[in-house]
Amino acid sequence: MDIRYPISITIFLALNFLIRAETPTGQPNVLVCISEDHAVRFFANSEELRSSINPTPHLSRLSQIGGFHPLAYCTNAGQAPTAFSLLTGKTKSEKLDNFESNQFLSQYFKAIGYETVLFGSWTWDQAPDHAGFEYWNILDDSEIFVNPRIRTPNKNYLSEGHSTDVVTDLVIQWMANRSKTKPFFALVSYQATKRPWIPPIRMVDKYNDEWFETPDTFSSKLDSRTPANKYQDMNIGIDLDPILDLFIIGSFDNNSSMQESSIWAKNWESMNDEQKTAWGLSWKPQNEAFSREPPQGDSASIWIFQRFIKNYLRCLYAMDENIGRLINSIDPNIEGGYNFIYSSERGRLTGEFGWFGSEWMYEPSARIPLVFASSKGLSMPNIEPDNIFRDLDLYSLLKILGKPRTKELPRHNLNAKKLLPRKKELYFSHLDHPGESDVSPHHGLRKGKYKIIHYYPFDEWEFFDLENDPNELQNLYLNESYSSLISEYKSFLESAGEFLKDKRENQLFSENWKRQKRRPENKKR
Repeated sequence: MDIRYPISITIFLALNFLIRAETPTGQPNVLVCISEDHAVRFFANSEELRSSINPTPHLSRLSQIGGFHPLAYCTNAGQAPTAFSLLTGKTKSEKLDNFESNQFLSQYFKAIGYETVLFGSWTWDQAPDHAGFEYWNILDDSEIFVNPRIRTPNKNYLSEGHSTDVVTDLVIQWMANRSKTKPFFALVSYQATKRPWIPPIRMVDKYNDEWFETPDTFSSKLDSRTPANKYQDMNIGIDLDPILDLFIIGSFDNNSSMQESSIWAKNWESMNDEQKTAWGLSWKPQNEAFSREPPQGDSASIWIFQRFIKNYLRCLYAMDENIGRLINSIDPNIEGGYNFIYSSERGRLTGEFGWFGSEWMYEPSARIPLVFASSKGLSMPNIEPDNIFRDLDLYSLLKILGKPRTKELPRHNLNAKKLLPRKKELYFSHLDHPGESDVSPHHGLRKGKYKIIHYYPFDEWEFFDLENDPNELQNLYLNESYSSLISEYKSFLESAGEFLKDKRENQLFSENWKRQKRRPENKKR
């Protein structure tokens, strides 16, 4: 899906983005918003759900006045410290053994005269000032969505409401009260789409009257893929917990169901009595209907999909709504104007192959959104549409966006395809095991219309023709007519993954470990 549009002065004026003269410093403000995981198929429309809803109306508007790059990818779809690749310019698989703190992107902006601020989720071991953030308000526990505790350089305090709303309120307050003596680099990190997809209570009824069709691949057998596809814990029908993921609880007054340590249990305990009552009343009709006549067989999987996808979309819509609030709160006459970037840590499977997780190199979890916009005549990145843009490339792109405009880098001619390296391939790695969903370690390469994946603990391979098989259902690895091409791609992969070779070979995948992973009771398909 390519929804890039030319910049229109008419649209700018309609949205109160005023074009004014360049400031003396020539340094534009930079605002970056990131999410935990955003399925790109839910950007701007939900055609695949056979629905006319737009779950991201505000981001869609921003992409129309700016741009949306269709080939943006994460280099690893697993967990990592917040905005790891964006802040370091490295893949999530790399260590920071020789990485100096002054190399963080935020340290760079601080060094060239920016005020550096952070709001939202922060999962690094060190406080944000280690990375160069001068001011920060972060979630003390990124797994708490309801009434989160906020940590600042000077104090901790409890803030009532949903974390998505709370974080946005904090950014808006800071924007209104900042000294305005410097341009700002602001990073806003939303964890709204994190499992178990707890939406704001005001959103629980949204989409109740909608029926969302499952993806065409929902029930695909995946027979030609490697056995790794059969040994994972992300099947919608069997791996989503009825209570902890789907909130199907017989009685919300029965705390016995909350005894298990989980993200949901922590959030239930974080609610006040009024919130618990409102939450329970919102779910009661649906849960009572489920209890009276529980679906069976394939119908149960479809019902679970409806509950999962609606909660995911509620969380996504709430985040989009808050990004809209944030953008609309910025003074249209702000000195220097601003550049805006939105992206995500990873994608997410939302019913494809019957799954709900991430971690794979398959398109739904590896592909990420990349939206950019600007105000006051600042130029937007001009990235060639067939160039692959990786999450770590944001590190270089944002440095470019923050530089003062000069004769070498004019204000109205920011041509990223000349300033950034041309990328025609993606190297992807998933090294964690068991990880969130027990996905086998693997690495792979996408180049042109083909993709090769190697599940190296088991020496299993996949090769896909993305042009003729965009859903990646037909593994061509054993197809003799592709043998020479596959050999060529193996060489590409070995070359691209050289910097991880020692790390992979030092990981011990014993025969006993392999047998344990492939025990019959662990098989899910």
